[in-house]
Amino acid sequence: MAVIAVVVGFVVLGQSPASGPDTTPTGNQAVPATVLAAVTNPRPQVLATVGDGRVTNPLHRLPAGPVQTGADGKPLLLYIGADYCPYCAAERWSLVVALSRFGTFSNLHLMTSSSTDVFPDTNTFTFAGSSYSSPYLDFQAVETETRDRQVLQTPDATQQHLFETYDAPPYTTVAGGIPFLDLGNQLVAVSSGYSPGLLQGMTWAQIAAQLGTAASSQAQAILGNANWLTAGICQITRNQPAAVCTAAPIPGLEAQLGGSSR
Repeated sequence: MAVIAVVVGFVVLGQSPASGPDTTPTGNQAVPATVLAAVTNPRPQVLATVGDGRVTNPLHRLPAGPVQTGADGKPLLLYIGADYCPYCAAERWSLVVALSRFGTFSNLHLMTSSSTDVFPDTNTFTFAGSSYSSPYLDFQAVETETRDRQVLQTPDATQQHLFETYDAPPYTTVAGGIPFLDLGNQLVAVSSGYSPGLLQGMTWAQIAAQLGTAASSQAQAILGNANWLTAGICQITRNQPAAVCTAAPIPGLEAQLGGSSR
């Protein structure tokens, strides 16, 4: 039976438990073909069957205004996280699924969250060093710190402004939480849509294998959260591509988000 997945917390950027360097193997290798296929191309029937996966809507609507765009004029989806962060680790599984419906990742690598944080050693991916191409949106990812809390990437002025403006009350209870997602200044998400605990003790291959079974707890959480993110992205792309934004369960979830596809 599927479990109800809920947001249980987040990491506050700049705060961490005291620890020395984390020397546990991190992955940091190219994603194996079988894992990449599972996470970038889950079966449409499974996505439809999962629906919202009993994931509570993780997106919060911002005040009405124009869609934020990137340098190329396409709607902007900004992600700010860090390699050490277990909630970022969980969210990346869903985000890769969702974004792969709108474009293509290159040079995606494996990563493991910190062994000294909560939900230690959560297997995931890193956006550091990767690239993403889409005709529909501009995805910008900033991984601020490595697995052992060393500086990795720094937001530019625009990214930092969005982070400071919308990763703060009243849009979240505590300022500076990661992972942070800004979908075109229309919707934001802070923290993961489900608990990283669902991935504890599982290899990348084991997690990926569960995505083929709609009833599995991991598929419900990862794909249910990904469906919510997909619905949010459809709102900022004016429901393009139609093949994605009209596929079950996206129209129903998009309706629940409110607002309009400007």
